[in-house]
Amino acid sequence: MAKGKQMEKLPISENEDGVMSSGDGVATEGEEEEEDEGFSLIRNSMVKDDAEHETPHSLGEEVTQDNEQLTPYVAKCYGHLETLRKRKRVQEEQVEALVEETFGQIETIMQEVMRGLQERHAASHTHFEATDDKLTRSLRAHNRTEKKLKMIAAILLREDDGEQELE
Repeated sequence: MAKGKQMEKLPISENEDGVMSSGDGVATEGEEEEEDEGFSLIRNSMVKDDAEHETPHSLGEEVTQDNEQLTPYVAKCYGHLETLRKRKRVQEEQVEALVEETFGQIETIMQEVMRGLQERHAASHTHFEATDDKLTRSLRAHNRTEKKLKMIAAILLREDDGEQELE
């Protein structure tokens, strides 16, 4: 200790929760550790609670409704928690809007694909009908030609038979 300056020792007492405190709003080393552990336990339980069921109001409102006075640190933590909840809601809204937009785009693309398929099917059907008509006409013409050739062959065969008989 320096001359003329003495370290003031604050009396440390135990509060009703069994936590050692100097009483002046300044945490002792033990209090800081307990506060950090307590905060992480509260945070973990609140995260679990939030995951299990959404609450329309903040936990800070819940605590203040019970007429419990919050320490500045806890109030600050509740503030951070509310900020995170608001950010989460905003992100959920953004994700929902993005999903709706994406589904809208997918639906538009699917409609375009279906329209293209229908157009190609109609064109293919038209082409098939045209090809079918041409093939049918060609087959009929071939059939007529074949019949004519058979008649000519029959006539020629009869003439050959007749010439052979004459000789």
